[in-house]
Amino acid sequence: MKKYVTATVIVLAAVLALSALAGCGSGSSANGKTYTITNNKISAKVGDVFVIQLESNATTGFQWGIAGSLNPAVVKKVSSTYVAGANPKGLAGVGGVEKWTFKAVGAGTATLAMTYTQTFNKGAKPAQTATFTITVK
Repeated sequence: MKKYVTATVIVLAAVLALSALAGCGSGSSANGKTYTITNNKISAKVGDVFVIQLESNATTGFQWGIAGSLNPAVVKKVSSTYVAGANPKGLAGVGGVEKWTFKAVGAGTATLAMTYTQTFNKGAKPAQTATFTITVK
């Protein structure tokens, strides 16, 4: 059991390190900010890469998704990753965050609507929604 916990800690540390390094590339960021539900107005320049971070708990089957379509002339999704929260006591059901990375590709304004749902529970209303207004210059 101790080997399993040690291996899990090493894997989580590697994932966190790689996530941190992913933001250190040569691309610029939109004012160096990570956006959240309460910080939902995004201003960026063409070529900027920015992150939207949303609280999540994958152990419940819930995950964030893009509702509708994203204007591909203004912004494109680069990646999305779930990062589990710190869990020093090894408890089950500890939440984390989803980090959605986007790139501003053209001037204009786009609205990004996101929903927090259990993908296996078709037809159920989202437990939460988030809307972001992205302005690219």
